[in-house]
Amino acid sequence: MSRRRSALFLGLAASAVSVSLLTATPAVADVFYLNSLKSAQGGYNHGYAAVGGSTAILEACDTGPGDSRRAVSIISTDSGGYYEVQDANGSGNGCVSDFFADAELIYSGLGYIMFSCIQNGSTGTPYNCTQRRGVVD
Repeated sequence: MSRRRSALFLGLAASAVSVSLLTATPAVADVFYLNSLKSAQGGYNHGYAAVGGSTAILEACDTGPGDSRRAVSIISTDSGGYYEVQDANGSGNGCVSDFFADAELIYSGLGYIMFSCIQNGSTGTPYNCTQRRGVVD
């Protein structure tokens, strides 16, 4: 009974986080998921981005088997904006997300690239990246 109650609580908590991210998403936004390439051990980043208006939401999720790597999601804008989140809490232990509001560096018509990568340590060089180009609505 206790396990069932704990699983229900975790499910409700995850739903609440998902709903809060959806309500924080800009009204008109480019929204997408982007997986990095896998590490030698099979771990990868399941990244998420929502970019619109003067805001961006960026998420990194360490996914797959444990590989001692970090999941890293990055948005780099044509105006020089650079936004990054890292999930360092281990494979399958949730995601890390952040909300960025920067009217000077995120604006309608601006081009950007979202990268989904893995990296060795907090200051390592991102690798096994995939990328997607977008334009802010």
